[in-house]
This record gives sequence, C-alpha cells and structure tokens, in this order.
Amino acid sequence: MPRTAVATLGLALVLGSGLPLPGRLPGSPRSAHAAADPADIVAAERAFADQVRQRGVREGFLAWLARTSVVFRPGPVSGIATYEKQPPGWRGLLAWTPVHAGISADGLLGWSTGPWTWQTDTTRKQPDAHGEYMSVWRRQGDGSWKAVLDCGIGHPPPTREAPAVRYALPAPGPGLGSRPLAARKTLYEADAGFARVAGASGVSDALARYGAEDVIVLREGAQRASGLQAARDSIGAREQRVAMVSNAQSVTGSGDLGYTYGTFVSGRATAPDSAWYVHVWRRGPTPAWKLAFQVVMPVSKKN
Repeated sequence: MPRTAVATLGLALVLGSGLPLPGRLPGSPRSAHAAADPADIVAAERAFADQVRQRGVREGFLAWLARTSVVFRPGPVSGIATYEKQPPGWRGLLAWTPVHAGISADGLLGWSTGPWTWQTDTTRKQPDAHGEYMSVWRRQGDGSWKAVLDCGIGHPPPTREAPAVRYALPAPGPGLGSRPLAARKTLYEADAGFARVAGASGVSDALARYGAEDVIVLREGAQRASGLQAARDSIGAREQRVAMVSNAQSVTGSGDLGYTYGTFVSGRATAPDSAWYVHVWRRGPTPAWKLAFQVVMPVSKKN
C-alpha cells in the first residue's frame, strides 16, 4: 500500500527526532532564492516525517503540504482536502528514508524518493508492509519548503538494503528559464513525445529515447529500478505499448526541472489496465528534457 494510501487510513509517520515549526527547517533562509542544495530536500523529508510521528498524520501532513498540493489515491486529489478529513492522533508506525534527491538550479523546486515501511504493532520487529514513495517539493516565499505532490507504490519485503542518499545536482544551460511559457511547452512536448513512443513501440523504447542515465522507475509490486538499462529491463518484462495522456505540467523558474502527471492505460482494449503516472524531468547544458523519474500507480479493478 503506497505511503499516501497508508496515511489516508490515519497511520503515523516516523523518522529522526526533533520538532521544527510547521514547514520550516531549523536555520532555513527566508529568501526564496537560496543556494540550490538537494540536501535541503532530504532534510525537509526527515523533518516532515518526524513531525507526523509526534503530532499525528492529520496535523503533520497539513503542516507540510502546500495549499495547492496533490496526492494520488491513485488519481490526483487535493492533499489539503484529503488530510482535513483524517482523524487526529498517532496510530502505528510508518517510516520512510530518502535515498535519492534532486533540486533545480534556482533552488525553488526539488524531489526525493526512497523506501517506506508500515508497522501496525510497533513492538514487532518486522514491518507489515513495504513500498517506495516520491514527493515533489517547492520553496515558499518565506523560504520554507512545502510538498506539492506525494505518491508511491507498494511491494513485497525488499531483497536489498536501502543505499546511501544520492544527490542530483543541477547543471542548467544558458537561458533555460528566460522564456517560462516556452519552457512549459517544451516540457509538455517531451512528455507527449514519450507517450507517442510508448504507444507505438513500448515504454522500454520510450525510456531508451528520453530516459536519463540514472533514471529511477517505480512499479506496483516491484522494487525500484535505478539506471537506464535496469529500468528498461524491468519495464520490458512487464509492459509493452501503453496509452498515456498528460493532465498537468509544472516547470521551475530556472527552466531546468519540472514534473508532469496523467493517465496510463495498458493491456488489451477489451480489458484495459488503468493507472496514473508521474514524471520528473530535468535538463542541463542542452535544451532537451531527460526523464529522471517515473512512477505508475494502478487503479484498482474495484474502483
């Protein structure tokens, strides 16, 4: 069960110790134009999880989600509206660990991903559920960080230990953010181009054309696939051609990092498997967008 779905049931999150003021890291600058350091995203994740542990799911998520945030159930819904409906209090133990984080050149947009675990009974040694999460973060005008998107997948107990945190440092080319509307258009075109290739010859081929060398791929029921070849091998074994439609796109002011999400339909036309996807895109010295992250979250057949 994905991290956000677990939290919807009123379960608690835990990681680290200490309780910062809502949405603000200790010592965080008030200027929105801070130096671009992806370690800030990891610190935000840890403080977020820590606060939810101490104050409960409802209060913790409402403190760290942006007013316009989106969470996936499995489709996109308002994060604030979702958690305003949750009961207060602390129940169970949901822990997560960032293992990969990136940030934009202007220091205003970032993302992270890593494993989560859930324990109904905190006295037990083994978790009841495992999975992977992904969050997108945006720095607010007062310098605080808020999560603007949260999603994830579930999988069986992992067969390997979580790696040390890896950081994706920005390396923007000149003028990428000088034309905001054009930057958003090129991001939409990259997402649409990925969809065309995925529909014509399969997701693996789309990854070969658009994926970054260190791309991360998440699928329900499977551990994270890191690296382009591993991602292609993992996807090629389970997915062929799919129909994808982008519903939303967002690009940071420096024009080097953005995210998209939309519908993802696979399988036979007579019995399609519906899902939602989230993409994180980045670009550097060249203006071409590269896919840094992809997660696909299936819609239950009961929905």
